[in-house]
Amino acid sequence: MFEQGDGTKLNDDAVTKLCAKFGIELPKEEKGQAVSAAAVPRPLAAAATGPHTAFCPNPACPSHFEYFVDGRRFLRPDREKQDPVGGKFCAICGEVLEHSCPNCGAPVHEGGVCSYCGSPYVAVL
Repeated sequence: MFEQGDGTKLNDDAVTKLCAKFGIELPKEEKGQAVSAAAVPRPLAAAATGPHTAFCPNPACPSHFEYFVDGRRFLRPDREKQDPVGGKFCAICGEVLEHSCPNCGAPVHEGGVCSYCGSPYVAVL
């Protein structure tokens, strides 16, 4: 669930272990006071919501546009065809839609390559 951008089911122990693994310092609680929600870092994927913010990861989906850059083949998802109402499955091929970059978890945007990490959204066969 966490990898899909839903961190609501994580317990404190799992969050502590993940923060230790990735070198993230958690905010300290003051005596008798809870940490404010604004002080806790949120994953980038949480910003992606609503229609046209998901893409079909299936490289064989006929809704992808093929294009080439410096001889490399890329696929740009047609989000309006794949996800016209903000659903869970691709309207063209039925694949489960991705709501964030499969490499870094950043919110999706127009285009076929993540602007945060530079990896393509859809792996080319």
